[in-house]
Amino acid sequence: MPAGKTRTTDSSPPTQRVISIVELLAAQPTPLTSAEIADSLELNRSTAGAILAALTERGWVRRLPDLTYRLGPALAALGVRVADSRGDRAWLNEELERLAENVDCGAALTAIDGEYLEFVAVTRDRLTVGIKSGARIPLLAPAGAGMIAHCGPGRQQDWLETRGPERRDEYREVLSTLRATGYCAWRLEPDSLPTARVLSDVADHLAEHPAGKDLRGRVLAQLATIVGSAYDQATLDQDIQLPLSYVSAPVFDGSGHAVMELQIGPLRMDVTRPERRRYLAELSAAARRIGDGIERKHHARP
Repeated sequence: MPAGKTRTTDSSPPTQRVISIVELLAAQPTPLTSAEIADSLELNRSTAGAILAALTERGWVRRLPDLTYRLGPALAALGVRVADSRGDRAWLNEELERLAENVDCGAALTAIDGEYLEFVAVTRDRLTVGIKSGARIPLLAPAGAGMIAHCGPGRQQDWLETRGPERRDEYREVLSTLRATGYCAWRLEPDSLPTARVLSDVADHLAEHPAGKDLRGRVLAQLATIVGSAYDQATLDQDIQLPLSYVSAPVFDGSGHAVMELQIGPLRMDVTRPERRRYLAELSAAARRIGDGIERKHHARP
């Protein structure tokens, strides 16, 4: 029987069973099977399996190829936000400012919080003036794709269904691209820039008026949808100039969980292949630094 046993019985409230499973996995140095979890907690095996399935769908635990379970990316992301609440945001802001300076455009770091996307850190840029750290918008595809790509199939399908069927195949390919390459780049549509500027100005104005909080949230949600279609790898690799709106990449913690997404917004119509490669190199390097920083903060915390 694995160490770290937390006893529960069939008469325990359902919430206690969930907590006990999470606590048990957190206490173990190695993943556990569903049967080991059920036996350790004296749970009915079908009950344990149902709880694990629900936790897996929401990213609280991860099911491995050998059918064992460990804690998932959603819990790791919670740890990042706890560190934020303790005043540990400065190093994230510094990393984001460094990235923005290197690529000469705005940058943002986001995390998923349930059915919302939260801006953990944002640099002030001409098209991000209305978005501040801590802002939350509904999690609607394609937002959060860098993290969703590494969630379970059920979570991915829920995300795809936040939009109409006409673009689901495209967004499904976006998830595949992110898993295969580690990033995704989006076209810039010429007529989207004026709309983005107006919405950003409106959001910035509403930030100074508490009564407009709900309206500002809707404006930010609309602003997040102004992206073109995603590039496939073959097109992005061509030695031609391409219009580029945003490029995003997941940020992984030390356990391989995609806990955040890092984005840059060149918002240019004429990005050359060498420039695209430089953007990708800087974005990837910054994502690794942030991931390493999360791991250091985690191990340094008493």
